[in-house]
Amino acid sequence: MKVKDYLIILQLPTEATHCQNFNCTDEKHLEEIENLYAELTSSLLATTSSAFKTAGKKNAGKFNIPGWNSVVKAQHRIAKAAFWLWVNCNRHKTGDIHENMVKTNKDLKHLLWQCCKDVEIHKANGLADALQADKTNNTFWQKVKQQNQVSITASIGG
Repeated sequence: MKVKDYLIILQLPTEATHCQNFNCTDEKHLEEIENLYAELTSSLLATTSSAFKTAGKKNAGKFNIPGWNSVVKAQHRIAKAAFWLWVNCNRHKTGDIHENMVKTNKDLKHLLWQCCKDVEIHKANGLADALQADKTNNTFWQKVKQQNQVSITASIGG
């Protein structure tokens, strides 16, 4: 979507925008202005993130981590939700929301580290699950073959 499309959807708070008091402390007006600000910034972020690609390698992030689904996936969802809650609450550097975001991110990193440490165990568990699930053993042997393939590069002239 373009910025124009988001701005069409955006609803201006009528009561707060028609208020004549520059030093207004009405809770309802302040809440309407905060909500408008949050909607405006999130729509601008959404449009700019789709317009600009992030720099990085062509295949960055396109690899499998054995054990991700069984060990890390649930914590990743929790950490992602905590992060977006923190972002939507104006990214305060203190408070319960920030502490929760930091804690869930720390837990995620610990589980990811543990998952990477136990790669061979997760690969073996994946093979065992494939053996139990496959009655004809075809997929099991295909997975064994994939894991045992070693790429050999030829070196010519040195």
